[in-house]
This record gives sequence, C-alpha cells and structure tokens, in this order.
Amino acid sequence: MRKPTILCVDDELNVLSGREALLRLHGYDVVVTTSGRQSLRLLQQVAVDAVVLDYRMPEMMGDTVAARMKQLKPEVPIMMLSADRVPPAALGSVDTFFSKNVPPDLFVDAVHDMVALGAPFFHRWLQTWKQRLSA
Repeated sequence: MRKPTILCVDDELNVLSGREALLRLHGYDVVVTTSGRQSLRLLQQVAVDAVVLDYRMPEMMGDTVAARMKQLKPEVPIMMLSADRVPPAALGSVDTFFSKNVPPDLFVDAVHDMVALGAPFFHRWLQTWKQRLSA
C-alpha cells in the first residue's frame, strides 16, 4: 500500500528539513521545495495527498500558490503555515491554517486529518467557492 505523500513548500530550508523529518517519522512520503513555482510543477508531476505551504515566500506568496494549486487540483487539501499574522483574504484557497509555532504533535494530527478527510476538505472548499460566485 502506498504511503500518503505530502508536498511541503517553504523558502526556509532549515524549517523545511525539520518538517520533512517530522512527517517522515510519522509514516509519510514527503516531497519538498523552497519555490512556489517549483511546487506547482511538482503538484502536476507527483501524486500528492496534501500540501503544507508557507505563506510568506520571496518569489510568490503562499496565497497565490494555493490559488493556482486549487485551479490545478482542487481535490488536494492545502494547509497554510505562517509565523506572522495572515490577512483573512489570503486564506481563501486553503483548507486549514496553522501557526508555525504550533506544537509538532498538533501539526502532525492536522496533516493526518487532511489526508484522512481529503474529500470533505474539497467539498467544503467547493461549497465556499460556489457561494462566493453566487454572491
């Protein structure tokens, strides 16, 4: 049986490496990149079960990356992380948000929930999208 695969995107390599090690320790395959543009290519090339995405990145902000990811694969749940406050409008294309300061066990539990409940995340997102279109 295939292990769930998580795409992790963060421009801080040391943070990315730690997150990768934590997820691998909990049984996930992990694909990492420090680039928003590269993450969009990887999303098309690799079967991913969920995405963990940093908000503040130099090349392309996380909300822009998330919106493009949802256009490519709307069924893949996205978790956005940030150490800073994120404007509510930036969360429109993500399924969940966590502070980078959240304890590791809560982060792993949230990733597990995203993978286990991938379809409900997608359906909730789709309903929100439809409501915005009709407003």
